Amino acid sequence: MTRALRRLAPALLGYLAAACGGGSSTLPPTPTPTPPVAAPVRVVIVSIDGLRPDAVQQVNPPNLSALAKKGASTWKAQTITPSNTLPSHISMLSGYPPTRHGVTWDDYLPANGAIRVPMIFSAARGSGRRTALVAGKEKFNTLRDTREMDIFVGGTRADADVAEQAAAQLFSGVDLLVVHLPDVDLSGHASSWMSAAYRDNVARADVALGRVIAALPENTTLIVTADHGGHGTGHGTTDPLDMTIPWIIAGPRIRPDYAIAGAVSTMDTAATAAFLLGLTLPTDNAGKPVLEAFAR
Repeated sequence: MTRALRRLAPALLGYLAAACGGGSSTLPPTPTPTPPVAAPVRVVIVSIDGLRPDAVQQVNPPNLSALAKKGASTWKAQTITPSNTLPSHISMLSGYPPTRHGVTWDDYLPANGAIRVPMIFSAARGSGRRTALVAGKEKFNTLRDTREMDIFVGGTRADADVAEQAAAQLFSGVDLLVVHLPDVDLSGHASSWMSAAYRDNVARADVALGRVIAALPENTTLIVTADHGGHGTGHGTTDPLDMTIPWIIAGPRIRPDYAIAGAVSTMDTAATAAFLLGLTLPTDNAGKPVLEAFAR
């Protein structure tokens, strides 16, 4: 070995020992990948006031039609008696019939008394979820007065305004949002159900629905339904045209392009939303989760 190599030998041996794990030198640790944080589960319920299922089939509005294709649906769901806006929405959001929740009138009449049962907002808030209701009729002040929801946006509002307010709530990060679009019902009363004006408003409601869909955050399940149908210029009876409503659900756990065969009640809406959010409703609740819609 030459004199130069003898001088370099200790340094070379030290380098090789470190590279092979010998001595006190160590390689920097390999960082552990951070698992992605799952997006929180959210539920949005959109009620298109007075929407008949056959109107959807006749008008074929693009957002509703695409939603039914993306998820599970039935055109034979049933509302409660009386088939009116206020009692129906309370049943929709509580899972109780009017005989239990006590509201059979269809206007804001606080002197008549308060809602007798809790709605799904109570269970959601009790589990730390943020809740909101955006509605387009004054009669929804009946729900506001329960103070169950974190945010209430009410008053007399057209569909487009309701949709913009709903989108703002979605951007703020609510976990349970209920949206009420009023204009289809108003056109039914003014011009009759299934009239040209009524069908035009079904198309406009679909545009408003599209605004809500565009604002949906990741991992959101959307339920679109109605409070009642109608015939002539009214509703509120047990006529099948008043009682039959659409019920559509789409989201991460939902069967795509699936026709729900079993019976669905408007009271099942609260139970299905609770199932998605992992909430427990009272044991005497009449609603049942629509489990048939879920992928196995």
